[in-house]
Order: sequence, then structure tokens, then C-alpha cells
Amino acid sequence: MAPSEPRSGPPRPGPIVGPAAQQVQIPEEVFKRICASLRTNELLGPAAADALEEAAGLRGPASPQGKAAKELRSNVAENRDEEEGKKKKKTVGGFADQVDEIPDLEDANHDVESMEEQPEKDAPEEPPELNLTPKQNHMRTDMEMWVMDEIPVLYGVDDSEELDEALQEDNQAVKVTQVIAEENPEEMKKMLVEWLKGVPDADAAETFMNEMMEKAKAIQALGGKKKKKKKKAESS
Repeated sequence: MAPSEPRSGPPRPGPIVGPAAQQVQIPEEVFKRICASLRTNELLGPAAADALEEAAGLRGPASPQGKAAKELRSNVAENRDEEEGKKKKKTVGGFADQVDEIPDLEDANHDVESMEEQPEKDAPEEPPELNLTPKQNHMRTDMEMWVMDEIPVLYGVDDSEELDEALQEDNQAVKVTQVIAEENPEEMKKMLVEWLKGVPDADAAETFMNEMMEKAKAIQALGGKKKKKKKKAESS
């Protein structure tokens, strides 16, 4: 039943509300641009996280990416799109699909001439050959992009072009391949110590080397050497 008289006295206490969770805001145009870059794989890993944090105002503007890093990310996106297209074409088959794969002879000759015109001093060190699966190659590409992002931060510069030639982007890719090819952890660590000279923060250098070694070991772990040996033992 409703009370016959209005209630007297102080008001009843309301519910206790805890502190509101911190919220971030991202401009709509920036949010849409980042989403588009994520869908096309133009932004991956640390670069995507940096872009989101910068858009939300949680960090300052990141250092500009080097030209080689931008080209590498673009090539990764294009190659993955091509692989998806090839998987769809496999269900069709036929000679026409094979004809599409034939490279243009003029373009191939032009690429050879361009390589011959480059001076030898600009050529990076010859990397070892790796027999990797498609998944391992994707992991290696991600590792190369991670190294490109981290080396300038490690040395406190805006771009790796300010560093010695051995630390610039072309030779970074070579070093990644060399580390993956080295199966001895001690030799792997020795290789990185000799490469990373003059890092201002020794602890940061140690953390970087350990993480790089873990990435290389993860790629090595996907190899089929152990499986092949096991099959041979069973057959014998």
C-alpha cells in the first residue's frame, strides 16, 4: 500500500558507485584509417599498436618509418593477397592460369640491368640460403619488420640511416637470416653481441637480443628435420 503521508527525514543513501574506468577517444577519421590499414595488412604487430596508442593520445608521435620498412610492409600485403588469389585459382586449373604466372621478359631484363647499375658498395652482405615453409617465411618477414622498428629505438635515433651501414635496414634483413640459420644458441648470441655495438642502454640491448633469439628459435622449431629423421628410423 502507498504511504498515507510523505516520508520525513534525510534521503536514503544511493548505491555506491566505484571509480569510472579510464576511457580513450580516437577521432573517427583516424580510427577508420587504422582499421583500413589493418584489413590490408599495411599495419602489423608493433606498428599497429603504436598507431592506436598515438591516436588515443597515450603516447607521442612515433618515429617516421624508413623507406625500406614501408616498402617491405607493402610487399608483405601484396604477397599475401597474391597467395590468397592463387589458392582460389587452384580449384579452376587449366592452361590459362599457368599463363598468368609467366613473368614479362622485358621486366625481368630491366630488373637485371638495374641490379648491374648499382654500385657494389651499396650491396648488403650475402645472406645464407634458407629452406623455409610459407609459414616460416611469414614469421621471418614479421621478424624483419620488428627489427626495423626496434633498432632506431635501441640507439635513440629517428631512422636507422643515421647509424653505421651494418645496422641499416638492408643489413638488418641479412642479420635476421643469419640468426635463423644459426642453430647453436651460443654462436647466435655471439653474433648479435658483435653486431649490436655502442647501444646506450646495456639492459635494453640484452632484452632485444634475447627476444630476437626467441623469435629465431620459434622459426627453427617449425622445420621438418626431426620429423624426417623419425620417419627414416621407422622405415628402417
